[in-house]
Amino acid sequence: MTTNRDTLAAILAEHLSSYRKKSHSELVARIESPRHSDRLDVAEGTTPDGTAYTIETNIAWDDRSKRHIRVMSDLSTCTNGRLLGFIPVLIPNVADSFILAPDGTFIDECSSQFP
Repeated sequence: MTTNRDTLAAILAEHLSSYRKKSHSELVARIESPRHSDRLDVAEGTTPDGTAYTIETNIAWDDRSKRHIRVMSDLSTCTNGRLLGFIPVLIPNVADSFILAPDGTFIDECSSQFP
């Protein structure tokens, strides 16, 4: 059985909610860290009907001069082949993102569902 997109979007929104709770300074520290793993998170899980999924979350400057941070996240339920024979290629089922200003306000939010 394949999980519907609304369920996948809800799982992704729940995952992204932990990033929405972080302060601007916490996210800046992750962006400015020399370790790439501080700017990219990968989480795996299983939906209630047993569908395995992978969530990738990236933290980056949206507008460094204004100190705006973009947090982008996508959820994929399957691997669509391999790059160079060993790197998994993930095509997202759903995606969501937000931009956080230094004063803690959310500037832009975007969610997408893919065919």
